[in-house]
Amino acid sequence: MSQGHLMGLDLGGSGIRCLLVDIATGETQTATRPWTPHPVPGLPSAAEYDAEATWRVFADVTREALARARPERVLGIAASSVRHASAVLDAAGREILVSSNRDARGVAVAFELASTRGAALHRETGHWPNAVQPAARLRWMHTEHPDLLDRCAVHLSLSDWIAFRLCGEIATDASQASETGLLRIAECEWAGNLADALELPRTLLPELRVSGTRLGELTPDAAEALGLPAGTPVCVGGADTQCALLGTGVVAPGELGLVAGTTAPLLQVQGQPTLDDEGRLWAVHHTVPGRWALESNAGALGESLEWLAGLLHPDVDHPVLHLMAEAWAAPAGSAGLVSTFGADLMDARQMVLPVGNLTLNQTTTAGDRGARRHLSRAVVEGMAFAIRANAEQITRVTGIESETLRVSGGVARNAAFTQFLADVLARPVEVAGDIGSTALGAAICAGVGAGALESLEHGARALVKVTRTHTPDATRRDVYADLYPGWRSLRDEQATANSRASGFAIRTLVAGSATNADGPSDFRPRILVTADLDEATLETLRRFGDVEHASYRKAMRLLTGPSLAKALRGVHVFVSEVDVIDARALVEAKDLRVIGVCRGDAVNVDLEACAALGIPVFHTPGRNADAVADLTLAFLLALARRLPAANAFLREPGGTAGDMGRMGRAFGTLRGHELWRKNVGLIGLGAVGRKVVERLRPFGARCRVHDPFLDADAVRLAGAEPAELDALLAESDFVSLHAAVTDASRGLIGTRELGLMREGACLINTARAALVDEAALIEALRSGHLAGAALDVFSVEPPAWDDPILQLENVIATPHVGGNTAEVSTHQGQIVADEIGRLAQGERVRHAIGTGTPPGFDWSRPRPEPAPELVERLRGSGAPAVTDLQRDTKKPAAGPAIRPERENRAGQEDGDVQEIREAMEHVLAAFVERAGDDTQLGAFAADSDPVTLHFSLTDLGIDLHLGWRDGAVFAALGAPPDSDDVVKLAMRADLFDGMLTGRSNAMRAAMNGDLSFSGDTAKAMTLQQINADMSRLYRDAREAVGDPGDLSALPDPNAAAHAATGPSPGGGDDVRTEICRVIDDLYTAQLITATGGNVSARVPDAPDEAWITPSQLFKGALNPEILVRIGTDGKALDAGARSPSSEALMHMAVFEAKPEAQAVIHCHAPNATVLVNSDLPFLPVSTEAAFFVGIGRIPFVMPGTRELADAVVAAMGDGWAVLMRNHGLLVAGRTLRRAADMAEIIERTAQIILGCHAVGKQPPVLPDEVVGMLAKYGDLMA
Repeated sequence: MSQGHLMGLDLGGSGIRCLLVDIATGETQTATRPWTPHPVPGLPSAAEYDAEATWRVFADVTREALARARPERVLGIAASSVRHASAVLDAAGREILVSSNRDARGVAVAFELASTRGAALHRETGHWPNAVQPAARLRWMHTEHPDLLDRCAVHLSLSDWIAFRLCGEIATDASQASETGLLRIAECEWAGNLADALELPRTLLPELRVSGTRLGELTPDAAEALGLPAGTPVCVGGADTQCALLGTGVVAPGELGLVAGTTAPLLQVQGQPTLDDEGRLWAVHHTVPGRWALESNAGALGESLEWLAGLLHPDVDHPVLHLMAEAWAAPAGSAGLVSTFGADLMDARQMVLPVGNLTLNQTTTAGDRGARRHLSRAVVEGMAFAIRANAEQITRVTGIESETLRVSGGVARNAAFTQFLADVLARPVEVAGDIGSTALGAAICAGVGAGALESLEHGARALVKVTRTHTPDATRRDVYADLYPGWRSLRDEQATANSRASGFAIRTLVAGSATNADGPSDFRPRILVTADLDEATLETLRRFGDVEHASYRKAMRLLTGPSLAKALRGVHVFVSEVDVIDARALVEAKDLRVIGVCRGDAVNVDLEACAALGIPVFHTPGRNADAVADLTLAFLLALARRLPAANAFLREPGGTAGDMGRMGRAFGTLRGHELWRKNVGLIGLGAVGRKVVERLRPFGARCRVHDPFLDADAVRLAGAEPAELDALLAESDFVSLHAAVTDASRGLIGTRELGLMREGACLINTARAALVDEAALIEALRSGHLAGAALDVFSVEPPAWDDPILQLENVIATPHVGGNTAEVSTHQGQIVADEIGRLAQGERVRHAIGTGTPPGFDWSRPRPEPAPELVERLRGSGAPAVTDLQRDTKKPAAGPAIRPERENRAGQEDGDVQEIREAMEHVLAAFVERAGDDTQLGAFAADSDPVTLHFSLTDLGIDLHLGWRDGAVFAALGAPPDSDDVVKLAMRADLFDGMLTGRSNAMRAAMNGDLSFSGDTAKAMTLQQINADMSRLYRDAREAVGDPGDLSALPDPNAAAHAATGPSPGGGDDVRTEICRVIDDLYTAQLITATGGNVSARVPDAPDEAWITPSQLFKGALNPEILVRIGTDGKALDAGARSPSSEALMHMAVFEAKPEAQAVIHCHAPNATVLVNSDLPFLPVSTEAAFFVGIGRIPFVMPGTRELADAVVAAMGDGWAVLMRNHGLLVAGRTLRRAADMAEIIERTAQIILGCHAVGKQPPVLPDEVVGMLAKYGDLMA
């Protein structure tokens, strides 16, 4: 037997599986991905797959499986797929139709064939005609779309189609062909006469090949997509059920196999074609040559089981397993309950929807607290009875009663189910080792085709393992032997009633398919997504159109005004979260047809303009309901158990270990409450409120709800009791707010309402601050009337640190983080994908706001043109807001400036700081002078709403402002006059300088807390729109006046506020602490390894000395005391000190050559090392990378030598970094933080460059003029 892996691929009804089996050991690796068809508007019984999306999923799942194996060890590939599905290709191999095995568009054809030629077709093909057979589907194409059929060159199964995509060869096998309704079952040849009778070209029928033969070799394109070597053998697979028989070892005549998955086909292997004279059963080809099988299918067993288990156990993770466990706990016979649900007895002649019954009788389980277990057992017993009935049907035809039953499939995971089968069928039941039996069968086909296995039968013997065998329990076997005849009789007698019930179900399905669809469109829109969406959503969106994803979190930008208009050129669908979508941009975005807003309240969209322009807008209600409900529950528990006080208790100064007196105090003062039997009152029962009720149910809390917009029944259906507001307040232990802010609800909880609350009750507000009178709440908390409050929202956000409500110990406060979870992107993505999918299918969206989807919406039809005067009015209207907080909260009262008071600053500053301050004032004076006269800023101002940007440089005490009003630009040093259009931005001078020289990103700084701003957020975003002009003017001013000095060295004016969290600035100890902090950061970023890399910094006031990391010491947990002080010779200066890093000479050589350098970092950055080792150029792929275009390089030089130190200094020149072959990266900087930032930028850039090369793409670079401009400022980065 060969050494290596065999790859089996299974395209199932709901997912794609890739299985790798080690041919020597039998060990397997698997990967799966969900995969479902989409409906076809206007064809309620049709279901199709997106071909390219299927290929991407197929490639992804293959790569995932290969991640745990070596691709070059894959000996061969074969695929299996669901039976009855179709892939119809044109002469060029392009997909015309890829349909699911549930696609019953040919149902009328099937009825006609069954009524006129059913028996004859069964004798010839082994199948009575049915609605999902490819023969009926192709005939439908001939009747309904002859032009489409004329383009068709060949019909394939999905496994055949995948094989074609892999190797370019077209063929099918007997197992798939025997399911088409077009193959002569006995002769194993195409029935050309049937094709002729259906008026189908015989050329549609591909060449027949034997399963397990070599079809071709993996093409280079397919190999690249899958991550496999080109030339890997691609082999003929087979139909999923027949491959499952092979993968469970059911290959010899007389053997019986059950594939207990979504459906439950039961097959007995035959050595010759065997037909059921009555036409009830199917005769099919096995994958094994010269073998057939007779099939009696028990119907949608697994699907029915999942549906019912979901109804009975909606709140558990695995409902089917829960149902099985419950069923096993009940006695045999189910207390007289009988079920025929999900248990079909095959009759291929009847084209009806399956209907089952449950006979219920409350008297047999009266007083039984676990009565549901009898219902569960009745269902599973009924399914086992159905398997027995189908086995008897097979035996009736063949005369062979198989001694054992071998089972595979998802339901076979459960040992209770397979034991039920053994007891009911009164014979041993064997379970195959791998539940992915279909994929294993395909892998066996690959092994034979690749020459690694002698035959399919040999492969089954070698690779299929039986892991579990059940023998009948004598007692239960006898019980079921007595019950089964009655069950069978009851089922037969229900046939007439079930037929009528099936008619009702069909009528409901037909009525449900009559949607408000206007019909599908072939148009593929261009979709721009700036919202934070998960990859699964993006993959779904790619089915509908061409997607560009630029998440605002990653791109660090918010779009509005001209930048938004530019981004929307050629875009048809815009999915946004925080961008300000104003009328001016909408008027210019001529192609825009739909807007999706990932938020509950679309305050960032000008809905009036959208309505005038005929642009439907939908939102994502409830996207963060789970997140806010989680926080609400956390608040409830924290208040009930006094967690803030308990958390603070152990941190109180002076506590000693083992002091049981303290434990006694904790026991006495920190006693909390359970939520059990507590009254929790919810005000508002929207998406969040409902989720809170769900979460409280397991705690045994009593939920009461006041919501004037819901009737009592709606509240009770949600699991709560309705209540009037006053009664709810008076009777609740906890009151939680979940209402929207309206004129009626503003100030809903005031002094009177707080007074109605129970003494010692608690208030939770995760909704909006405007619902509560904050002053009244503070008084209720101070007085002790309320025991506590938990707040995620405030009247001014964020509140100042000294806000009165934050000074109360009985208040839990969080900065509006309720909806801020990583999972929200998935929740909102599911809504977005559903809505865009509906539009793509010609249907109306569910969550429209404004005017909704106009009737007759058509992608290709031009937007309506509003009257010019309306456009002008819309252009002049105010911009929307970034957040509803600006609408729902009060404006903060005038207070102290953003920056701290700086009285007598000049007298307190040392000479260096005063010198930097004066130099920076000169630069800024030149900057504002240029800004006021700049024509490009003037042109922008002429068409913009008034804005004043007030910059406050907190560490220098300098203010300046820049703005425009009535088309005129103004700029000056100092604070601007008070105005509603002022946006205040406070930051350190180094950040301001970095923003305008390209070193820093303003949005990233804001999200990191380094830049604070107040005022209208939409107006603050203007900074992004004029950033290029501001940068141009600032750089001109800087060049004209000169470098203001080392702005990064200025003391932090807020350092005093953080004194408790770290050492005070200044002194050698602080330098060493900073070294350790930077090393921690670099170690976390994997730029420094446990023992590789070294960092140094000059000793303050001793320029010829430096602190450096010690030699051969773990870098993950250094402390300042073990750093080594070295001199210019690289040797330790202090007696008894550790040995310095072996690269100390290199560090000191850099310090000597660059007096302005204050820190040196040598790191083993992996991507930068690969880049220099590969002789790949360092390219300006980003503005940050452009600062380092001239980075020096050196060949390998022995570490720790003077030669290496000299080579580094020579290569560095006037720059600040050097790439060293086989030795990593060295960076110097004016500060440690700057040096660390540069190292991370160079490493990240190298990663981008290598990533482009890895996928065969040349890295795109910035324009030469931009690179030249930025390179001049490379010295600033240090």
